[in-house]
Amino acid sequence: MLKNFWYVACTSAELAQQPLGRIICNEPVVIYRQADGAPAILKNVCPHRQAPLSMGVVEGNTLRCIYHGMTFDAGGKCVHIPSQDVIPPRSHIRSYPAQERYGLVWIFTGKPELADSTPLPARPWRESAQWNTEVVQYFHVDAAAELMNDNLLDLSHVAFLHASTIGFDARRLEKDPLQIDVDEGCIRTTRVFKNTTQAPAHKAWHTLAEPVDRTQLAEWTAPYNVTVLVRNENDQEQIDLRADHFITPETDTSHHYYIALSRNFRTDDAEFSQKLDADTRRVHTEDVDIAQAQQAMKPWVANEPQMALKADKAVTAAHRMLAALAEKETTTEAAHG
Repeated sequence: MLKNFWYVACTSAELAQQPLGRIICNEPVVIYRQADGAPAILKNVCPHRQAPLSMGVVEGNTLRCIYHGMTFDAGGKCVHIPSQDVIPPRSHIRSYPAQERYGLVWIFTGKPELADSTPLPARPWRESAQWNTEVVQYFHVDAAAELMNDNLLDLSHVAFLHASTIGFDARRLEKDPLQIDVDEGCIRTTRVFKNTTQAPAHKAWHTLAEPVDRTQLAEWTAPYNVTVLVRNENDQEQIDLRADHFITPETDTSHHYYIALSRNFRTDDAEFSQKLDADTRRVHTEDVDIAQAQQAMKPWVANEPQMALKADKAVTAAHRMLAALAEKETTTEAAHG
């Protein structure tokens, strides 16, 4: 499991007054807001009796354990023990680099000294006044992060799994216009369907005079970040919907799945935002369901290799990149003891 990357810890909306507990990359963490609103992330275990600090109380910039009142600052330092004056070194806990951007709170689970030099995935449209960015979704998924990652890297499944919502005519895959470009650290897949019709959901969101051209573009960066652009256009209009997918491993067989939607049409329509949220949750629930179904089959097919198809070129390339990054992290860890 790769550690030296920024992962999404929670959505900004999830982090209110109460601390929030999560398992991220096999580590229990607690996320809370300090007095100025900045996020702080600590190990979610009080060193005294191992109670979860997420059950505690935020006091200014500190977090107080609900069990015996030990209090910790944003750096993980214990600053108060009610029952004694001496604060032993063992009372301090791990803190994690944290930042908030794009409507999401981020955690760096690796070596803290690498956090500042490791960039977040670039999503400039999430900070543009020309785009509506208010819809952000979260799903807890009982499946390995790799399964959802593979799902997003092979969007041919849209014709079948999402046939009643955002799908396209599956017969077009017989002459699949898929183009795959693999650059250093990035995999880009593009499909352009010329002179076609809008998907049912797309037509309900914003109807265009047909025929239209439909572009489906996905860009992947390590470890599990995929931005998907869905474009419908004719001679008069071009409407874009971007879905930024961020996958955060929870355990080896579960993950946190975030989708941040951005659109350049009907940007001031709050009622439409609610509809878009409901419609796309239906689509993403289908993705969650198939990933969990795959995970449930794993014990029964442990010794059976998967069969690769032509459309899996991006999946295969991502697997190679992730394996190389994992080997690099392991080698670096070993070299530094």
